[in-house]
Amino acid sequence: MRFLNCRALPIVWIAGLLAVISCKQKTKIIKSPPHYSFKEALVKKIDIRLKEISGLVWDKEKEVFLSHYDESGNLFVLDKGTYDVLTPSPYKFGKKGDYEDIALYNGVPYILESNGTITKLVWDSAGVHGVEAGKIGITGTNDFETMYADTARKALILICKNCDMDNKKTVSAFAFYPDSIGFVNDPVYRIDAAMVDSMSPFKTSKLQPSAARIHPISNKLYIVSSAASMIVIADLDGKPEGVFQLGEKLFPQPEGLTFKNDGTMFISNEGVTSKGTILKIPYKE
Repeated sequence: MRFLNCRALPIVWIAGLLAVISCKQKTKIIKSPPHYSFKEALVKKIDIRLKEISGLVWDKEKEVFLSHYDESGNLFVLDKGTYDVLTPSPYKFGKKGDYEDIALYNGVPYILESNGTITKLVWDSAGVHGVEAGKIGITGTNDFETMYADTARKALILICKNCDMDNKKTVSAFAFYPDSIGFVNDPVYRIDAAMVDSMSPFKTSKLQPSAARIHPISNKLYIVSSAASMIVIADLDGKPEGVFQLGEKLFPQPEGLTFKNDGTMFISNEGVTSKGTILKIPYKE
């Protein structure tokens, strides 16, 4: 057997080899957003009835989480620490449909359907019932999974997952004003998907938002994309400022995002082969 004499190798060749190894190692590093470490995420499986959990929001007034199952039209109230389903929930708010996200506006829950219909949830002595608040009027085939509250705009903002008016380089967002004019069918802003791609430290597909929330401390927009396995940080007009990878082990199918006032981040995953999960990621100064 002939052994390689490392001392005989040219120094340039060795330096090149080390550079290649270094690059390969760097591509495996998954950086977390500022003030967070995914390594410190606390993962908990949740009730099997929420295997396809599709939206998650923290209700700071009631100190509970609100969530819903993708297709059932049921609202679930979850314990703030254990994420157990609190009785008497779940509440039936509508017929079967494709319910994709939940947001709170002035303390009132609103549910988004994939076709751009928004349902307002009304609490009364009988429980919860849903009232259609509005439906977006843009033409074509459009698919939405993301809705968040923007108190400065006094609006709920919907971000396209796939909309006919967009191309490979754009992702449109629309505003719904619950207290006044309802939907405006012209985009309130457009995300430059090509910029997201150029900023990404890893190869990925086009940004297809599955959840978004405004950060309570930085006032930046955090956008989760399950299809692209990423979280994008942007300003409130959708201009990207950072892109971070969501590893498949912790985030097999991230569909929900919410924050507590102290910055603690919660991301929910639909169950791929078993129960869904909620990840709690502490905020650090």
